[in-house]
Amino acid sequence: MLTLDATGWLGGVSYFRNLLNALYALPDRSLEAVIFTGVRTRAEDFKDLPDVTVVRSRLFDRDTLPWMKRKLWTRIFSHDWFLERLLNSHRIAVLSHSGWLGEGASIPTIGWIPDFQHVYLPGCFNPAEIRLRNREYHQICRLCSAVIVSSYAAQSDLLQFEPGCRSKSHVLQFVARPVDDKMAQSSSLELADKYRYSGRYFLLPNQFWKHKNHGVVLEALGLLVGEEKHVLVIATGNATDYRHPSYFESLMRRIQELGIEENFRYIGLVPSSDLAGLMSGAVAVINPSNFEGWSTSVEEAKSLGQRVIVSDIPVHREQNPHYANYFPPDDAKKLADILWSVWNEPIPDAKDRMADASRAIDQRRIEFGRRYQDIVLSLARNHS
Repeated sequence: MLTLDATGWLGGVSYFRNLLNALYALPDRSLEAVIFTGVRTRAEDFKDLPDVTVVRSRLFDRDTLPWMKRKLWTRIFSHDWFLERLLNSHRIAVLSHSGWLGEGASIPTIGWIPDFQHVYLPGCFNPAEIRLRNREYHQICRLCSAVIVSSYAAQSDLLQFEPGCRSKSHVLQFVARPVDDKMAQSSSLELADKYRYSGRYFLLPNQFWKHKNHGVVLEALGLLVGEEKHVLVIATGNATDYRHPSYFESLMRRIQELGIEENFRYIGLVPSSDLAGLMSGAVAVINPSNFEGWSTSVEEAKSLGQRVIVSDIPVHREQNPHYANYFPPDDAKKLADILWSVWNEPIPDAKDRMADASRAIDQRRIEFGRRYQDIVLSLARNHS
């Protein structure tokens, strides 16, 4: 059972989409997923998902009376009785990726901790949010029956954060593909016309959150332009960072200061089919992030056989993309050198790269889905 709350964290929505599609691709699937969500959740949030049951309830709609009653009860009694009753009425065997129900609950729970960014980059959070995350993570470790993290790097962080969580922690490295099998990838000509660009480009598909480190790309472009070396970076993603509301505007000002308006293009949020086409047609995909739990864009690039230029952080090394160039996340000069070198290299044959990636993606996705199914079934058996 999964809950879905598409409130702007596109990486989270992508995670659930890829998890469910991997599960439903299993030839020996033994699980039925049920999504519990609010009445207000948009129908289009489910359009790229397999044919799963969706249950809507105002228990998940913020600031409604049922939501407030549930929150108050849970706070007073440390037991999510309203949710537990709803789950039992639908014969749910395991609550997954949705927090805890409380001690002595009739349904086992799988908690999900995406990363420990707030521990390593506290400057990206206000003190209240750091306290909240610490409390929530400790509750997950203490009250959930199992805890999933997306990488061995995150598991190492988890065991430093909560050493007693070792026996219940599981690494589930997710596999991502930009489009589902039923969706068509947009063509390069359609995309160039739609988004008004021409020629070659790098793709930077990260949300504009401060820790995603777009600034180092701008500085690298500034260094290149200063040497009369011109490349184009196309950026997609959500421009809003609720923790740093002025971050996007500060980047736009820096673009003007560096005189790189013709070298950096932001085209906004794009549909999944367009993103896949943009990724396939790029010279390489860039991810300069200072921190990741497991990078969706790197996984999507791997699934397309695309080259990547990524920050040298433990998770990117663990993801081990085949066509990778690494740079220290604070080294604009190194990044500039890599950008110019890759820009001038012969582009590997796209058909060969995609054929190799296509052969690998199906097996990788099956392994991802089976690993998740094994975790859920083991938990259900041990609880029965």
